[in-house]
This record gives sequence, C-alpha cells and structure tokens, in this order.
Amino acid sequence: MPSLPLTHPLDLPSTLLGGQSFSWNPLPPTLFAGWIQSQPVQLQIKNNTLHWDNPELSPQQIHHYFSLDLDLPALLQPHLASDPHLSLAIQKFPGLRPLREDPWECLANFICSSLKQITQIRQIHANLRATFGGPTRQFPSPTTLAQAGEKALRQCALGYRARHLYATAQRIADQPSLLFLSDSLATPQAAAHLESLPGVGPKISRCILLYSYGRTDSFPVDVWVDRLLRQLYFPKKRKPFRHADLELWSEKQFGPHRGLAQLLLFHWFRTQPKISAPLRLSHPTAHKKIRRRLKLRTLPKNK
Repeated sequence: MPSLPLTHPLDLPSTLLGGQSFSWNPLPPTLFAGWIQSQPVQLQIKNNTLHWDNPELSPQQIHHYFSLDLDLPALLQPHLASDPHLSLAIQKFPGLRPLREDPWECLANFICSSLKQITQIRQIHANLRATFGGPTRQFPSPTTLAQAGEKALRQCALGYRARHLYATAQRIADQPSLLFLSDSLATPQAAAHLESLPGVGPKISRCILLYSYGRTDSFPVDVWVDRLLRQLYFPKKRKPFRHADLELWSEKQFGPHRGLAQLLLFHWFRTQPKISAPLRLSHPTAHKKIRRRLKLRTLPKNK
C-alpha cells in the first residue's frame, strides 16, 4: 500500500467533509473513500503516515492534493497573536488542510451549492456520479453534462441549479480553456473571469479559487462567514456587507493568506457552541473569555 509520512498535521474528517470537497465518504472506523484526480481511492492515517490503496496515485499527487507544501501556522503567524478567534480555530483544528480539487469538479459542485447544506450537496454530487459517471462513477465531464441536458440534470435533485450547471457545462465543453487561469492573473481578475460563467457569483468564484486553484488570498463569504463576521468582528453591523469593503478588511485582518484564515474560522465556527457576544480582540484574556462564553446550544449545520 503506498504511503506518505506527514510533515504537517492532517485531519481527514475536517478536511474531507468540511465543505471543500463533496466526493468523500467515511468508512468507519478510520477509512475515507473518494476520488483524487479521477482516481478512486481509500485513505487512512496510521502512525503519522498517510496510506492509500491506489498505486496509480503518486505521493506527489497526494502531497499536492492536501497542500502539504503549506505551513499554515507559519503563514498565519503574524495574525494569530492579535486575533484570538483565529488562534483558537487553528488550535482546535491544526490538521485542517486546504484541498486542491479538480477545477471543473469544484466549479460544478459550488454551482450546485446555492442554498444547500453540505449533506445535500454531497448527495447531488453522488447523484451526478451515479447517473452520468459510468460504471466507475467518474465525475461527469462538461461535455457529458452538456449532452445530458437540463431536464436530466434536474432529476439529480439540482432544482433551478440545473439551468446554471447545464449552461456552464455547455460553455466549458465548447471552450475548455475557460478553466485555465494564468498565475500572472491577479485573484480579483481571476474571480471576475469565473463570474462570467452562468451561476457563478463572488462567493462561488472565490471558493473555486481557494479550494481548487490554491489562491490563498481568496476570501469566500457565504452565510456562515457572514454570520461569524457579524458575531465576532462586527456586532453592531446591520446592513449588508459590501464585497469591496470585506476584501480590504480581510486582507488587513488576516494578511495575504486570508483564505486560510477563512477556512479555519468557517470550520471552527460551524462546529463550536454558539458564542453569546463578541470580544475586543486586544483584550489580554480574550481566549479565556471566548471559552467561558461558549453555550451548549450549537448552531444548525447548514452551508
């Protein structure tokens, strides 16, 4: 069985089931089954070593998929001391890693994610594989979904999202180069490029940039991030956030790798008991006060 010694912590449940990818299923007690680069694979960690069962996947591919080249604490270190929320998040989930998903699969998944919970998105993803992926349940290509048509996509529980996925599949099938993003293209311009596709807005474009293209300066804002920003950082804010303002604020608050901060805060906030009131980030006992304010009632786990 191929293996890879881990130089950074890796939390498989949080990383694979937390809303970056929707192709993974836990096989108790310790296995996870899914796909990497269209290859079916089962993963498990033993003795700080990651093992997998598909020899077609090289250690380099596994290393790349889990972004094991990134030292998250080092990249976020300048901001941990001044932000107790981020500091607690990375302490709680030190093995949460940013994935590098296939761009088309990631794009299709997040087009299907609008107003859906993570479990529902995973079910849609499974339906697409089962219906259009053939005997090996590969994720269907843009050409396959474009040929299938909107009506067939609706039968996979996509609802109105089928229209957007079908239209985007047609665009990508006709022009595959639309998924190529040059490294020289700045992230705001890369986001604007993706947003030219049907069903892709600012949140979805930045999810794709962060979870697929490795753009760690991408800061997606969904309902959960909006909620945590209001509760932890802007308790008096009532009006909708302006996206341009959040771009500036997140860069100042979390630095050039603010997408990694978003990933940690998003998962931590969704999985922690509700915090009753925000803290002044400069307070010397902020960490203790956060813990004291944790209540037993947890927030509903929707995307």
